[in-house]
Amino acid sequence: MNYAVSIYGFVKELPESERYNLVSQMQRAVTSVALNIAEGSGCSTRAEFARFLGYAYRSLKEVITCLELCQRIHAAQPGVRQAPDLIEEGNQIARMTRSLIQRLEGAHEGNSAKLRTPNS
Repeated sequence: MNYAVSIYGFVKELPESERYNLVSQMQRAVTSVALNIAEGSGCSTRAEFARFLGYAYRSLKEVITCLELCQRIHAAQPGVRQAPDLIEEGNQIARMTRSLIQRLEGAHEGNSAKLRTPNS
C-alpha cells in the first residue's frame, strides 16, 4: 500500500490537464493492485489466489506504463523526476508478485491446492 500512497503523491504533481487522463488511470490501477492482493488473500485455494495476484500484476504493469508515459510527455514538470524511482519500485513489486504467482501455480499442481489458514 505504500506504493499506492507514493503514486497518489506523484500524480498531485502532474498538470491539471491530466486530471481525467493519466492521473485518473494511475489512481485506479494502483488502487486495483492493493485491492486485488487483499481480495485474493481471502481466497480458499492457491489457484484462486494466483488469479487475483495476476490481476494485481497486470494493474501494476499498467501503472508502470503510465509512469513511463509521464516521463515522455511531461519531462519538464518538476514532480516527474520521481518517475524513475517509482518505475523501479513498481518493477520490483511486479517481480515479487510474479514470483509468488509462479510458486502458487507450482503448488497448485501438487497436493497442496488448499491455502493454509492460521486455524488449519
